Amino acid sequence: MGFFDFLTEEIAIDLGTANTLIIHNDKVVVDAPSIVARDRETGKIIAVGREAALMQGKTHENIKTCLLYTSDAADE
Repeated sequence: MGFFDFLTEEIAIDLGTANTLIIHNDKVVVDAPSIVARDRETGKIIAVGREAALMQGKTHENIKTCLLYTSDAADE
């Protein structure tokens, strides 16, 4: 065990096509859908994760929902 071992933490991020997982010290701390809702006029992100998933297909035409792996969301 090194002198600075107490300062290290383990974190893993899995940007899956369906869900994003964040694991910290072997525990899942975030398990949310990989989706965002974006205002087409301003480009502003309105919602992420579960909230954005609930908006999918039910929003005004100026709000677009897209998966995180698509280029539209990744560019933001």
